[in-house]
Order: sequence, then C-alpha cells, then structure tokens
Amino acid sequence: MKIRSDFVTNSSSSSFIIARKEEMSEHLKEIIVKFVQEEMLGEKLLSPDSKEEEILKVFDENYIGDERQQKEIRKALKEGKVVYSDSIMFECCEYDYASLYERLWKRLSDADEKDFEIIDGDLSY
Repeated sequence: MKIRSDFVTNSSSSSFIIARKEEMSEHLKEIIVKFVQEEMLGEKLLSPDSKEEEILKVFDENYIGDERQQKEIRKALKEGKVVYSDSIMFECCEYDYASLYERLWKRLSDADEKDFEIIDGDLSY
C-alpha cells in the first residue's frame, strides 16, 4: 500500500512506473488494439445483417428515440458498419481509469514477451 507523505490536494491522481522497450513489438501492439476494441469502444448493438425487428428492439431498449440518431444508425448499417454503444460514468471516473490501466497492463504482462514490465502499478490510493 502506498502512503502519501507530501502535500495532498483534492486531485485524484496516482502515479505508476512501467518499463518497456521503446519500440513495441507487433504482438504488444495487437494486445493494445484488442484491449481498446473490447474495453473502450462500446458493446455491439447492431450489425449490417440485423433485421428490422432487432433494430426497433435496440432503439427501444437503448432509448434511441431521436430520429436523427436512428437515421444515422440506419445509414451506418447500410454502409456495412457495425454499431456499438456504451456509457461513461463521470462520477466515478478515477476508479474506471485506474481499472482500465490495470487491466491493460495485466494483458501486456501476460504476453509471452519480456518487453513490458510493471514496476509500480498500484493505482489504489
């Protein structure tokens, strides 16, 4: 556990120390891209092959009543895009951000390579 011995403000920040090769391997880059896709770009709502009933159900269940948004979603689907959605809770962001970092570092550390190391990754204070 870390104990702050210096001046403490209302700032909710935490420091960390990691070590990595300056040039990241393709494997570590793939892990980061996959992490961002899975953890930061929302959950899949609809795909281009979604049926009309499914689209209407998603609109209803996700409170997408705005006609402009519905039109843009339908346009994206026609263009072959997959639609994702999620939310961010700003009241508790410091915990969410710390959790994102910690989960990413775990994936990078679990890689078979020795290019990434957590020296001090405790973001819990």
